[in-house]
Amino acid sequence: MKMTLERKPFNEFWMNCMLNQAFSIAASAHPSYHNAAYLNIYRYYPWVAATDQDFRYPTIDTLYYLDDWTKFPLTGVIRLIEPGHFRNKETFTEEIKEILSGGRNLSVNVDLYYWLPGSMAWRKFHWYHYSLFNGYNEENSTFYVIDDTLEGYSEHEVPEERLRRAFLNAEYNINENYTGPAYYIYNLHSTIEPYELKLAEVVENALRLERELGKFSIEGMWNVDSSPDKYQSHITYALIGINIISNRHTANIGLIRTLREQKLLKDTVCDSLMEQIQEIKDGWEEIKQAFVTHKFDRDREIGLAKELFAKERVFWGNVASSE
Repeated sequence: MKMTLERKPFNEFWMNCMLNQAFSIAASAHPSYHNAAYLNIYRYYPWVAATDQDFRYPTIDTLYYLDDWTKFPLTGVIRLIEPGHFRNKETFTEEIKEILSGGRNLSVNVDLYYWLPGSMAWRKFHWYHYSLFNGYNEENSTFYVIDDTLEGYSEHEVPEERLRRAFLNAEYNINENYTGPAYYIYNLHSTIEPYELKLAEVVENALRLERELGKFSIEGMWNVDSSPDKYQSHITYALIGINIISNRHTANIGLIRTLREQKLLKDTVCDSLMEQIQEIKDGWEEIKQAFVTHKFDRDREIGLAKELFAKERVFWGNVASSE
């Protein structure tokens, strides 16, 4: 017997595991929530590598989805994200089936080292995250999950034994100081109101981003250690941050496109804004390639990043003044 919730992966751009699974659930429940993913409620952060406190890199995080869910636009679909714990670790796979059979969306803590072949962490890094379950197949003892690999964000079939190994080695089970749950359940509203992208909200965030970008500093970041035990992990962390920034600009392109389609801004204004944001995205792709090909020069990449932050600040100022 095959059982599926029929959630479609949100794969237009990538932000992080929790956001993309929330986008997948919301946009599958009502297509208007695809536009909610474009809303410019993000902020730049100087991130510290999880396994090396001395390595810092720039990245982006989305506001509100963790610290104040009531302000997050997906609350029109997702009523509550509820933490949970399995009753019995020996029979946790049966509990997963029980939750899915009840039509509830479930995200389980796993160790990415054992999780999906073809992912960045597969057999390389013990990174922990929550993976979205979309169903199961009793006949071949597999589960359907929505998650990312190097080929993108899509649905994958995971054998039960691999699930057991990935969960039993997850941070929830091996770190006695970990306070997170074994899983999260996404509880949805019984009635869903369509999402409406509002120009006033876009402008409010544009003004905030303009202010914040004027203060954001990249000094002290991307100090890649050339020693064999640190080099590859530093490159990987830097690429994760750069990839999220580049993907956010894919979202910004979608934002301007949607503002045009909904006639919230004039076509001539959108043409100019689209040209600006495409140039910014292309610049981050150039930095990304320098790291991918191991041809990066720190001073050059830092200099280009500073230029791109300055251009983005101008971009958001232009969005705000175009209202």
